[in-house]
Amino acid sequence: MVLLYLFCAVRLFLPLEFTHTLIAEDDVVYPYIYNLLTRERTMLANKSLTLVLCTVWILGFCVLLFRYARQYRKAIRSVERYAEPWDEQTNALLKQVQQQTRRIIKVQGYTAASVESAFGIGVIHKRIILPDKDYTEAELHYVLLHEYTHFLNHDTIVKLLVTLFCIIFWWNPVVYLLQKDLEQNLEIKCDLSVARTLCSKERAAYLRTILALMKQSDRKHRIPFAAAALFKPDADAAIKERFETVMAYSANRRNRAASAVFTSVFTVLLIASYMVLPQPQFAAPKSTEPQAIDFNSDIAYIKQDHVGEYWLCIQNEQPIKVKKEEADFYQQTGLEVVKK
Repeated sequence: MVLLYLFCAVRLFLPLEFTHTLIAEDDVVYPYIYNLLTRERTMLANKSLTLVLCTVWILGFCVLLFRYARQYRKAIRSVERYAEPWDEQTNALLKQVQQQTRRIIKVQGYTAASVESAFGIGVIHKRIILPDKDYTEAELHYVLLHEYTHFLNHDTIVKLLVTLFCIIFWWNPVVYLLQKDLEQNLEIKCDLSVARTLCSKERAAYLRTILALMKQSDRKHRIPFAAAALFKPDADAAIKERFETVMAYSANRRNRAASAVFTSVFTVLLIASYMVLPQPQFAAPKSTEPQAIDFNSDIAYIKQDHVGEYWLCIQNEQPIKVKKEEADFYQQTGLEVVKK
């Protein structure tokens, strides 16, 4: 699923055309859409539909971006104002987690009475927020391991980028499915990353910790915006999927080979998608000038004589001398160049 969304995002942001791209010309659907969007309308104050839609798009983008920035800043301020730094025991457990993962990044730890579930927040200044509860040492270890792994996987950055992607394409309902699925995919990815560092008994203890903390939490609680949480309230089906994935985890070669195959297939599909490019095709307008001559590649060609001069040859008409730049232009439009 992640590869599918990544494929769509790349195609949206990188609409490239390569030298060997095959142009698929369409003279029905695309021209109709183009005329619909560019035609000026009286009901729109003589403005094209494209201009109106772009204006609405930009306004929606600005509103959503402002709301996102305000909510994100509100979450950070809430942490700075109401949360307390960790005690020495919690900091010592975090160091154990860093040694276990063998990767050290700077993370600040806080405890807040106003939250029900642990979560990580921040892209540059990373913070792990714990609820003000009594954990056993094992529970606290697994909670810290989970949230620290989110930062190791750069999940907060991924969530930020996907959120910005959704803000840009706010009018597309598919992006909201992406945002919804992303939460679960990141949690499963984090759980699997944790599972790689644990034995089978430790995996079971890790899952029991999540389940126990979930039962203790307030079902109406919502984590701060843009945070990577240990679990989501009212997400029983999602938790079940995470549990089944972790318990079925196996680091054998077959799983890695399957992942490599899927990645290769999507890579091939991505490359193949750039090989064909649909484009609108418009019929050339008829000239109203009395001495104008209408022609196309069926009745005309460019002749290059022995001295290098170019002539436009049209059926039933006298050859017309043209410049090299004009000959190149006609060649790009489909006229054949014949050397004689």
